[in-house]
Amino acid sequence: MTSTTSNFRTHSKEVFCLIGMLVLCLSSWSQFTVERSPWLDGPEITDEPINQRWAVSNDETNEALHVELIVAGINPRKIVRLDVDRALEVSLQPLRRYTRICVEPDYMLHTDRIWADPATTIDTLRLRPLRMGLEVDLEPIEFTPGASQIYHTSIPTLEALYAFLVLNPTVDIAVVGHEQPSQTISETAFESRERARSVWEYLVTKGVNPNRLAVEGEGSSRMRFPEPKSVEEAEANRRVTVRVTHY
Repeated sequence: MTSTTSNFRTHSKEVFCLIGMLVLCLSSWSQFTVERSPWLDGPEITDEPINQRWAVSNDETNEALHVELIVAGINPRKIVRLDVDRALEVSLQPLRRYTRICVEPDYMLHTDRIWADPATTIDTLRLRPLRMGLEVDLEPIEFTPGASQIYHTSIPTLEALYAFLVLNPTVDIAVVGHEQPSQTISETAFESRERARSVWEYLVTKGVNPNRLAVEGEGSSRMRFPEPKSVEEAEANRRVTVRVTHY
């Protein structure tokens, strides 16, 4: 057996174990994901299952991709691993919120949270090929109110980020904190950096080389909702993104 083959098998086992840990983590967390859908109070109110077609494609070429999605919310008691090849029919409940995670080599980590919108019949997830400067939001990364301590609901996303870094060993990232303005500009920037550093500490504790990670705090300079009209929009401004700094 050559050294290259041995290294490949070792690396494959590590990735398999990481995905397994992510599945277990999501399983223990998924029971907390049931929330109230905004469509329950709208004109299209329904208690009937909502049928959608999920597909995954390359964001640059539109080529259909064959991937595995890890989804919390389909079964309230455990996560579901879906094999998506071109398109997959799914039946969703209108009162649940779903978290979808996809970790693929040479593509940016994909994490999102969705409600089962009755108006959506086809939902295509677009994976972005890795490149310098690519930046994405991590969904969800949540902190205890008024602090930089990571809330337990963030663990599945952090595990996915860790798996992404192991699966793509040439990638370095910047972890960037963003904050809703509440105090002075300098205090807001400090708080956003402290939250980003909490993510950094989690990854370093897991064994990621600190040289692959940078920490940045942008304060409230890039809010999703510059004039938030609800508590939800204000909370959405408190987020963490990751940007590819080397590939």
